[in-house]
Amino acid sequence: MWNPVLKKSNRLIFLSTLFLTLPHSLLASDAIKVETTSYKDMAINITHTLGGAVPAENNSRISAQISAVIDQFHVDTGYEVKKGDLLVTLDCKENHLKLKQANANLKAEKAQLTNAKSQYSQAKKLNKQGNISKEIYNQREAEESRLKATVEHRSAARSLAQVNVDRCQIKAPFDGYITKRVASVGELTQPGTVLLQLVSKTNNIVEVKINNRLLNSFSKGKNYQFVFNDKSYALKVEFILPVLDKATRNHIARLNFVSEHAITGSVGKVKWQDAISSIPSSYIVLRDKKLGILIAESNTAKFIEIKNAREGQPASFTLDDNTQIITKGRFNVRDGDTLLVGN
Repeated sequence: MWNPVLKKSNRLIFLSTLFLTLPHSLLASDAIKVETTSYKDMAINITHTLGGAVPAENNSRISAQISAVIDQFHVDTGYEVKKGDLLVTLDCKENHLKLKQANANLKAEKAQLTNAKSQYSQAKKLNKQGNISKEIYNQREAEESRLKATVEHRSAARSLAQVNVDRCQIKAPFDGYITKRVASVGELTQPGTVLLQLVSKTNNIVEVKINNRLLNSFSKGKNYQFVFNDKSYALKVEFILPVLDKATRNHIARLNFVSEHAITGSVGKVKWQDAISSIPSSYIVLRDKKLGILIAESNTAKFIEIKNAREGQPASFTLDDNTQIITKGRFNVRDGDTLLVGN
């Protein structure tokens, strides 16, 4: 028996089933409204920061090289000195006397050598004439050779005595600052006795320790800066040691100041940017257990996987500058969906 109510119900079920089985792209009402932004307007260069320091190029303990009593300090803690400036004077009376004695000994030996040379020259003439015995001729020759050696020995002794006199005046080996005075006037020094601490005035180096995670970014980065006391100094990479520091398990890198230097001993931050642009983490989506971005191509959604992406972090990725990345409405979009792009 024909039932109009049942017939109408069946038609509704049929139409509903047909609507649900139509392809996504054939349903005009199924186009998803989204907004897009070009890659060039969205991409960022991530800035990284690590601790860095300007180590002293030279940090020397200025020591005595001879045994002597300290006579005078010409500088003290906090003094700025130039290379060659007199720092400490030692009592050198004994060394001056030794130098005087060495000069006298050298002078005496030179006089004897002059006489020996004259006698040997005369002996050579007599030997040619056959008027001197071979024994006496050999004696004159040997005496000259012996005195030549003696003069060389005395000359070396005199030079050593002069060195010890020179060591009584201790001078700055480089420009810098006196950071500590260790000894006092009247003390007896021995070779190696520390008198002062001298730190070099400037250094062109910034040192930083880099973990393995940031090594690739650092080595390929750009816009290196050293920040100290709210002031930035431009840097360039000098070298990165290819071996790990045993204590910290980090790579040690050194960078040079490009122009202006921070002061020696500065402890600040080293900043740099990734050379490759990155997609902000907020625009990275998960589709089929893969992380990537959704772009609009001819009103159709396309998913591009970013293999190095990590959830919640920006990902370095390069696209054509004009690529349109879906920014709004992306959470409801899947690869292949029809889009209605608007602002």
